[in-house]
Amino acid sequence: MQDPFITIGRILMLVFPPFMILVPLVTALLVPRRATEDSALARQRGPLLALVAGTLLALAAWGAFVILTPRVGWAPVAALWSWPLFFPLWFGLAWPLIRAKSPQWEGAMYGAEAASGVVRTASLVNRERLSPVTRWMWAVAALASVAGVAAIAARGLMPFPFESVGSGDEAAATVQRTQWWIFLGISLMVPLGLLWLPRVLRSMLREPEPMDAAGSRDLAELYAAQRRRRVLGMFCINGVAGPLVIGGSFALATWFPNSGAIWGIIGGVGGTVLGIAGAVFGFMMTAERARIAEARARLEQTRSASAG
Repeated sequence: MQDPFITIGRILMLVFPPFMILVPLVTALLVPRRATEDSALARQRGPLLALVAGTLLALAAWGAFVILTPRVGWAPVAALWSWPLFFPLWFGLAWPLIRAKSPQWEGAMYGAEAASGVVRTASLVNRERLSPVTRWMWAVAALASVAGVAAIAARGLMPFPFESVGSGDEAAATVQRTQWWIFLGISLMVPLGLLWLPRVLRSMLREPEPMDAAGSRDLAELYAAQRRRRVLGMFCINGVAGPLVIGGSFALATWFPNSGAIWGIIGGVGGTVLGIAGAVFGFMMTAERARIAEARARLEQTRSASAG
């Protein structure tokens, strides 16, 4: 009887990567087209063609690994882990098309241009001191980042092989020792995220927040609430959940090598769920920023109508 975990792994390999690869294209196509001028339509053709071509190439790469699965031992792993191709497709190709279809999203993400066309500047407030990430949160992130490394390093203090069909099996010991070195090296890259994550969060806190001419308090509160959710979400996904999934999967595979298929599935599912969560979160935050931009435009229009 076939191992059920192998069956689950094959199902994941055939379902999750193409799903993630297709998400940017499907999302961009579903975004309503609000720019209808001929020049705007012309600007949409290039990003659309690039996104379609990139999606087809990514699917072709995944398909090639799937075809090679019966003959190449590492092909199933490569096929399963082709889902991170989502990120260049999303940030590099889908977003230009989304901004071309809905210009107000571009203003929500990058610009400081109000509805009246006047360039506004953000309030000169050092928002880095208003970060919602506290010291104890950073302590949790540090613990999550080093937990997997510590667990894998501790395994090196035990004799090899730890699990084997027979004691003194030098071949099994060599395989497990090599796997241990590989997993330890990969896991050592996880704590490096603590070097760039603070810079990312600071840049998010410094992001311009264009106000209306009257400096509406309601608009400022909308920005503050959205900024807090965006920073905390980025911190939780990249500072806590990501390190735990990566480090935990490698640590389990190191300590229980005979159950490697199970941990591979768990790591693949965890990574996939994490990627989907990050994509959904990013989309929600940008959509919320777009709604704030629309609220700012309404305030400008109301002020212009009152002045007129």
